[in-house]
Amino acid sequence: MTDSTIAGKPWALWKIVIVTAIASAIGNLVLMMLTISSLAVPDSFAPLTPAPIVLWSFIGAFGAIGAYALIRRRSDSPQKVFAVVSVLVLILSFLPDVVLVNVAEGPFGGATTGAIIVLMIMHVISFAIVVPMLRSLAK
Repeated sequence: MTDSTIAGKPWALWKIVIVTAIASAIGNLVLMMLTISSLAVPDSFAPLTPAPIVLWSFIGAFGAIGAYALIRRRSDSPQKVFAVVSVLVLILSFLPDVVLVNVAEGPFGGATTGAIIVLMIMHVISFAIVVPMLRSLAK
């Protein structure tokens, strides 16, 4: 196992995840505000509204911290393993967005190609904020 400056500080990782979750949510909300009017997204398309964006940004950040904590306990090289797992999860996170193209009704209905691309970019924004922050602050 590797030593880190947060060893012995049980709340340190949770402080990191709160900061990264907030930063991720803000980044995604900014993207939403910059793109929503230009994409002609129907008002009924729930994923590109503030509440789901904040919720899923927080879920992603808390999921990352849980994965990192688990990997840190069980791996001799947690930084490398976490990097690989993070990239795989990012790639897999695009699948539900792609499926939305075929949904015609309900809160997910009416997704345009542009809206789907924005959702995918939000995943990348969260990844680009959470993973490096977590890896650098948790060293």
